Amino acid sequence: MKKVCMPTLAISLKSMITKLIPTITLAAAIVVSPIAMAQSFVPSAQQIEQFKNLPRAQQEQLAKQMGFDLSMVQGGAQAKNSSPSSQQADFVTREVNTKEVANELAKQSNVESVSARLEPFGYDIFKNRQEAAQPAANTPVPSNYVIGPGDSIKLQLFGKESGNFELVVNNEGNIDIPELGPLNVAGISFNELKQLVKEKYDQQKIGVTPFVSMGQLRTIQIFLVGEVYQPGPLMINSLSTITTALINSGGVNDIGSLRNIELKRNGNTVATFDLYDLIVFGDTSNDMRLEQGDVLFVPTAQNIVSVDGEVRRPAIYEMKKGETVSDLLELVGGFLPKADRSSMQLVHNSLTEGLTIKTIASGDESAMAQGLKNGDFLRVPTATQEFKNAIIVNGAINVPSIIAQNGVKLDQLITKKTILSNSDLDYALVARKGRFDTKTTIIQFKPKDVLQGKFNLELQAFDEVLVFNKVGQNIARGAASEVASGDIKSSDDALRSGSASFLQEIETERFTTKAFDKSATTDYSRKALLAPLIARLKNEATTDAPVQLAEVIGQVKFPGIYPIAQQFVLSDLIAAAGGVNESAHLESAELSRVTMIDGVSGIKHQKLSLLKELSLPKEKQLAVESKDVFSIVRIPQWYENNVIELKGEVVFPGRYQVSQGETLSSVIERAGGLTSKASIRGAVFSREELKQKERENIGKTVEDLRQQIANNNLSNSQFSKTIDYENATAVLDELSEVEPLGRMVIDLRRIIDGDSSADILIKNGDVLVIPNITPAVSVIGEVFVSTTNMFDPALSVNDYIDLAGGARDYADTSKIYIVKANGSIQIPEASFWFSSGQENVLEPGDTIVVPRDVTNYDNISLWQGITQIIYQSAVALAAIGSL
Repeated sequence: MKKVCMPTLAISLKSMITKLIPTITLAAAIVVSPIAMAQSFVPSAQQIEQFKNLPRAQQEQLAKQMGFDLSMVQGGAQAKNSSPSSQQADFVTREVNTKEVANELAKQSNVESVSARLEPFGYDIFKNRQEAAQPAANTPVPSNYVIGPGDSIKLQLFGKESGNFELVVNNEGNIDIPELGPLNVAGISFNELKQLVKEKYDQQKIGVTPFVSMGQLRTIQIFLVGEVYQPGPLMINSLSTITTALINSGGVNDIGSLRNIELKRNGNTVATFDLYDLIVFGDTSNDMRLEQGDVLFVPTAQNIVSVDGEVRRPAIYEMKKGETVSDLLELVGGFLPKADRSSMQLVHNSLTEGLTIKTIASGDESAMAQGLKNGDFLRVPTATQEFKNAIIVNGAINVPSIIAQNGVKLDQLITKKTILSNSDLDYALVARKGRFDTKTTIIQFKPKDVLQGKFNLELQAFDEVLVFNKVGQNIARGAASEVASGDIKSSDDALRSGSASFLQEIETERFTTKAFDKSATTDYSRKALLAPLIARLKNEATTDAPVQLAEVIGQVKFPGIYPIAQQFVLSDLIAAAGGVNESAHLESAELSRVTMIDGVSGIKHQKLSLLKELSLPKEKQLAVESKDVFSIVRIPQWYENNVIELKGEVVFPGRYQVSQGETLSSVIERAGGLTSKASIRGAVFSREELKQKERENIGKTVEDLRQQIANNNLSNSQFSKTIDYENATAVLDELSEVEPLGRMVIDLRRIIDGDSSADILIKNGDVLVIPNITPAVSVIGEVFVSTTNMFDPALSVNDYIDLAGGARDYADTSKIYIVKANGSIQIPEASFWFSSGQENVLEPGDTIVVPRDVTNYDNISLWQGITQIIYQSAVALAAIGSL
C-alpha cells in the first residue's frame, strides 16, 4: 500500500522510519555512501512490506538516499501479494471455418445439399478475434460484486487524517487497513465492504471519513466442458460473463448448442443462457457474471433447422423445443420484399409419414404455429416479379420506360413535349399481348396522327409502345442483329442458339423490375428495337398461324424485316421502311410470295408498279402476307458520280464530271485540249481498279519472296542456289515501299487525232497526267550513278550507260530494257546497244533500265518480275513528279 500524504512530514517520517527499519539504524544507513549502499543494501521482505506504507514522494527520497532501485521494492511488493487469482486472463485464438461448420450441421438437414451452402448462424461472434474480450477499464463495479483474494481496494481518507491507500486482498481474504489492522473481506459484496470499512473507522477513528472504491480486479478460474472448442480451465476477469468466457475460449464446436448453455455453480445449474438473445435481440439480461469455480456446460445442438430463399438472413439455425415457424421467421429477420409469402415450402421428416413437403403461407396462423423438428428445411421462394399493370415504352420518346396502366391513352404519351426531333412521325407500333395470350397483335400508327388528334388508342396492361428514329444507322448488335437480319422463311432456324437465349431473356424481363435498369433508347435503330418483337413473332408461328413478318429490300430508307400489323398493305410496309429513296424506280418493283401447291412450297414472283399501287386508296392496295418480300429496284444509271481528274499540261486542268459511256478524248476536248508544252508521249493514265490489282500483286510478290528466302535458309541441299541475303533484303525493302500507280499504257497521240480504236471509256476515279518532259534520256538500275542526260540521237544505249558510270557487278546486261515515255517496254536487240544507226530505239523521255542479275536465284521469273515492278514504278513517279 502507498501513502501519498501525511499531516506533518517530520513526525510522519520519524514514525515510519522507526517502523520500517527496527533492526537497522537509519542514520547509519544514510551516512553510508550511495555507492556502498547500492552494493550492500538489499531490503528484506518485512522492510518492503513496511516501506510500501510510505507516501510515494518519501519512498523515492529514501530510495535515492539509500542507493537502491525503487522498482526492486515495488516488484517485491507485487511478488509478495501475487496469487493464482491475479494471473492474466486467458485467450484462445480461433479461425472459424463456417464452411466446415455448415457441412457438419447440414448432415442433420432433410435437404443436406442445399443446407451445406448456407452459413451457420451465430458463429461469426467467435470469428477471427485477435485479443481477449475484456470488460472496459472504466466499467463501474456493481454493488453486488463479491470481493475475493487478488482484488485491489482503493481507500481514501478525509478529515483529521488524509491519504490514499491501495489495499490488496491476500490469500486469506484480508486487507491490512493502515493503523487499524487486518480486516477479512472475502465473500462479501462490494456494497457490504464499503459499509464495513465505514463502521470500522467510525469505531476506531474520530473525525476521519473513508471512501472505498475498487482498484485492479482479480482473475478467476472457471471450467468449460461439453461441446466447446477448447474444453478445460479458463482464467477470466472477475467481471466476465458467460459471453466473454465463450468468446475468449474459442466458442462452441461444430455441433455445440448456442441456445442451451448451462452455468453450473457448486454442482447446481443456476442459469441456462441463449446466445441468440444477445445476437438477435441484444438482450444481455441472462448473461450472468461468472464466479470462481463456475462451470459452463455446452450440450450438443438438438434441433437444427435450415432456411433458404428470400429472407434477410438465410442460414442454418438452432431452434428450442416448442419453437414454431413464426419464431424461426423472427430469427431470420423477416422476409425480403420479393418473397412469395404464400408459397413457402417446409420439408419435414416424421416417423409416421416419412419425408414430406408442405406449402404454407405466412397468413395462415395454424401453419405459423406449427412446431419445428430437427432437420426441417424451409424454402421461401421468389414471388413473380412481373408487374400486373405495366406498359413498356421504348424508343425515341422522352417518357419513362415503364409506366402504369390506369386508363392511359396514346395522346397522353405522345405529345409535343415527349416526342423528340429525331422521332419518326410516320411509323410507330403498339405490340399487344396479354399476360395469358398466345399471339401478339401489332397495331401500326403514325405519331403525327396522334399529335393532330386523328388517331388515339387506350393502352392495356402488357402493351409495348415502340417509337423509332427517322435518321441514323439501321443496325443491331449481337443476338439482336442475328434475329433482325435472319431469314423470315425459316423461323425455327432463326431461333437457334443465341437467338433463342436472346428471346428468353427479353421475354422474362420485359415487365419486371429489371425494366428500370434499361438505359435510354432514344438512339436505337429499327433493327435494334424490332429484334425482340421479330423473335417473338417467329416463336409464335405455327402451321395454322404463319409468321407475321414481311421484308422489303432495295431502294428504301431502312431495308429489313417488319411486323405485319392489322390490315397491313403495301403503303404500311413502305412507311415501316422509312419510305422510298429518291433513286427508287416507282414503275418497277417485284413481289416474291411463298406459295404452297400440292404440299410443296415454292416462290411466285410478280412485277408491280409502286406508283400505281401507292396511288390507290388504302383499302384497295395490295395486302401484305406472311413472308412476302418486296424488292424496290434502282433507276438505271441513277446519277452515278463518275469523275476524272486531268493534271499537267491541259488548258483547263481539274476534276470533270463524266456521263455514262463518255470517252477520254471527249473529256480532253471539254478541258480545252493540251498546251503547247505537253509531252504527249509521256502521258500517264492511271485507274483505281488497276491500282488495287497492283497492290495485290505486290503483296503476293513480297510474300513469295519471303517464302523463297525462308525455304533457302532451311534447305541444305547442294542443288539449292545460294541467295545473297543482303541483296535480297534490299530488294524486299524497295518492293515494300513501292506505291501502286495503276498505270495503263495509252496512245494519247492517236486518241487526240480521233482514232476511236485507241480511245477509252472513262471510269470513276481515273487520272490523266500530261507532263512537260525535258528532252532527255534517263538511266536507272544497276549502274554506278543513275543519271539523266540530254537526248542525243547519235548516242546508243551503251553510250548512255557509260555516261552513268557503266554497269555494276550485279547488273544483268543481257536483260537491259527501255521504258518508253508512254510506259511501254521495249527490249533492244544486241546490235542497238553499240550503234545508233537504227531508228526509234531511243526517244526523248525514255528511261534505260539495267536490271539486277538474278540468274543465281531460284525462281528467276519471280525476281525478274520484282525488279520490273520497282523500276516501272520509279519511272512513272518521276514523270508525275516533274509536274
